[in-house]
Amino acid sequence: MATTIALIEPTDYNVRGLEELTMEIEIPNAIKLFFSNSSLPLVYFEALANSLDAGATKVSIDIDIQAFDQPETLKITVSDNGDGFNEDNFDRFKTLLKPRDGLHKGIGRLVFLNYFKSVEITSNWNNKLRQFVFKEGFRGDAPVQEVQSEQANNTTLVFTNFTKSRVYAYDDLKPASLKSKIIEQFLPKLYSYKRTDKPFKISINLVTRDSNDKMDFGSDETTITPSDLPKLTVVTIQDQQLDAFASINMLYHIQPDTIKGRSLIGFNIDGRTIAVDLVPPSAIPTDHRCLFLFESELFQADSALQKLVLPDEIQPAILYSILRREMGTILAAKIPQITEKNKRTKDQFEAQFPHLLGYFDDDIAGLIDANESLTNAQQRFFKDQKQILQCETLNDQDYEKSLELSSCVLMEYILYRHKIINRMKSTTPDNTEADLHNLIVPRFQKFSGDSVCSDIYQNNTWLLDEKFMVFRTILSEQRMDTIINAIRLDDEKVVESGRPDIARIFSADPDNAMPVDVVIVEIKKKTEEEKENQNAINQLADRATKLITYCPHIQRMWYYAVIHISNAKKVRLQQMNWTPLFSKGEVYYQELKTARPDATIAPTPTFVVSFDSIVADAECRNNIFMEIMRNGMKKFTEA
Repeated sequence: MATTIALIEPTDYNVRGLEELTMEIEIPNAIKLFFSNSSLPLVYFEALANSLDAGATKVSIDIDIQAFDQPETLKITVSDNGDGFNEDNFDRFKTLLKPRDGLHKGIGRLVFLNYFKSVEITSNWNNKLRQFVFKEGFRGDAPVQEVQSEQANNTTLVFTNFTKSRVYAYDDLKPASLKSKIIEQFLPKLYSYKRTDKPFKISINLVTRDSNDKMDFGSDETTITPSDLPKLTVVTIQDQQLDAFASINMLYHIQPDTIKGRSLIGFNIDGRTIAVDLVPPSAIPTDHRCLFLFESELFQADSALQKLVLPDEIQPAILYSILRREMGTILAAKIPQITEKNKRTKDQFEAQFPHLLGYFDDDIAGLIDANESLTNAQQRFFKDQKQILQCETLNDQDYEKSLELSSCVLMEYILYRHKIINRMKSTTPDNTEADLHNLIVPRFQKFSGDSVCSDIYQNNTWLLDEKFMVFRTILSEQRMDTIINAIRLDDEKVVESGRPDIARIFSADPDNAMPVDVVIVEIKKKTEEEKENQNAINQLADRATKLITYCPHIQRMWYYAVIHISNAKKVRLQQMNWTPLFSKGEVYYQELKTARPDATIAPTPTFVVSFDSIVADAECRNNIFMEIMRNGMKKFTEA
């Protein structure tokens, strides 16, 4: 038989009061509706809330269990010295959703029957006694008895017949853990007692016959008194974005904690704490414990006092942004290391991700989580990109936005080039020719101008000269045997693929009859071996002749021999009429002439380049672009 209980259904009771319509409700369904994320500590919380609402100043929570793995033996007794189950209190208890006011929702006791089949209740007050069992089928029958002898007020709830197959966690029974949870849950209420010098004592006792030393589980006891509460500082927040008249009080406590403490951020609703994730746990330094409570007439809660409810006119995003701003001010003032570390993180963002300036969070409180902040910035950037790309026409605002996004994309590409340059700088003589080759043009791939936007991140021929960025087709270790055979020299050593390790970059498709330029790059591993370096130079003219014979519509050939240039090699090159060019490294140039089969001449600008000069010159050019873009984006963001 389904458990039912009398229900008073509210009709906008915050404004018009209650329209009392009695009906029956199935308890299991009601629990799922109001307490979808319930846990055993909610039983303590609701019992304690009833005690405090009844004016109790002494509450005892006694937990008895044979062993942790015997949940059927669990018995919880909660007693207090409050007003007891007088007529008003009992009427609210037996009638679901008949609240005391707009904050007390009148459904907390539902959670009792989610964990226990029965709750035996005994209440003494003003020489009166009321005894009843709250369980399945409870109909509100509990007559009052007159007691002749005068007794102190006392109400006891005994929870038995645990309905779950197990207790979820040891901390749900351990007094020390429950003490922390109760303080967090009822801090607003208990702190109001402390401020008004109202004494209180909450005792928590555990008795078990089967201890577990490994889990630090055994009979124990503790108390909560005013001395256990932190000292809170109050700051008033007034912001026109929220409400012209209502203010928010922010109560906070920050202290160093050598043992990693738990920080708490929440809203004060009816003297209880509704926790909220305003900042990630990583925002609070691990050597500090921080507590922030916000209270205002603007804040309400859902029926189960589990979630914050705001007036319709207040947007949660704006509220949370304002609260994070105020928290950030306090955290920065109380924990100087936050400001120092955040500055280092922001400087890192500016150096590594200048294209995302303006997309990073502005309302961060506490330490910046670099990974999360970067992810959020990238998502905002992609969202703006998508929005602009989907516009068929651009208004003035969209046009300005498109310029900003274009600058961001260009900056992103320049940063990519910076990574390539750093990778080249890290190469050593142990790197193979293929390793160096792949840094300029990845092997076994073909890139075409038809997909320039995607392929440009793999075409690194800008390392040699910026003009090669516009070349249409790059063939890198592609199996085009006809071209390879055309430029192969007699008795030439080849790499493992059976072809010389040479990159070929064309300004257009070489299979067409249109005139094209071609860049040939031949890389030799860093070595002091003079014969290897000289062979690379000697082969240039021979290879140029073979290629022009195969492809007579080539109008110009750019040849690069990338070798190690020693001091002796510099002297030899100058003796052979190679002209040194201005460079951060070593670059030598000679204008060769290659005859076509029809005796016409194809200009063949030829360069002998040290590997270091490629890196240094490319870095110099890229850094100029980077500084221009970074300064421009920084000014735009500040504006």
